[in-house]
Amino acid sequence: MPSSGARLLTIGEFSRLSRISVRMLRHYDEHGVLHPTQTDPWTGYRRYSVDLLRTAARVVELRDVGLPVAELARCAAALDDRALLAAVLKGRRGDLETEADAVAARLRKVDHLIAQLEEPMSTTTPPVEVALRTFAPRTVASLRDVIPEYRAEGQLWGRLMAALPGVGAVPAPDGVSAAVFHDADVVEHDADVEVRLDVVAPFEGSDDVRCVELPGTTVACGRLHGPYEGMPAAAEAIGRWVAENGYRVDGPMFDVYVVGPMEAPDPAAWVTDVCVPVARG
Repeated sequence: MPSSGARLLTIGEFSRLSRISVRMLRHYDEHGVLHPTQTDPWTGYRRYSVDLLRTAARVVELRDVGLPVAELARCAAALDDRALLAAVLKGRRGDLETEADAVAARLRKVDHLIAQLEEPMSTTTPPVEVALRTFAPRTVASLRDVIPEYRAEGQLWGRLMAALPGVGAVPAPDGVSAAVFHDADVVEHDADVEVRLDVVAPFEGSDDVRCVELPGTTVACGRLHGPYEGMPAAAEAIGRWVAENGYRVDGPMFDVYVVGPMEAPDPAAWVTDVCVPVARG
């Protein structure tokens, strides 16, 4: 209710005091975020109680942390519900952490590209060498799921490694650790990815982790030394090799992590075998 005896503020006055533009005040009214105290049915003029400045201040705070209009409307209707506001803000914090990780990855890529451009031509990374390679049949612990994006592959490895003792799977010494990319085409989100780890013997498995007997596989393999930003160069080299040597792609691409972040914190020391199953013709 309006403060006793106080006149209502015009939308222009309320805009200046609340730091919300007139256009946005109209938008908030239409979407249930912040309704005026009074709207003239003939002219459509909106007027606001001074008491709504408190609501407006909280709306501005929530807007500035990036809450969408639907969440603003939900919160504005329950400003005294601290548990609700805390839950909404914790969810937003998780979203921001995800966004920050994505920004950090982009910054690393920018730095990598700048470093490449600043290097003399003679010291640039040598071409990726591609060769035919055959993997013998083997037994693997496999976990396959749809993840938000390719960069989230680490989630699958965390789940796989945590589940191994419970299913009785023992990693093979010097076994292959690989990630398989099952999507027929590259996707921007909801990637179908499988992680595999060689094990010493078959095991029963679970709903999450399966025991899989892999047949022998022939691949075109390009060995990448250094950070994963070099993956496009490896893929290009493999594509050229396949086209020039009379082969065709015969299955989903997979990466074998010879030396990865778990073994070496410095990306310059990483070694990855980029593998594409191939067949003649």
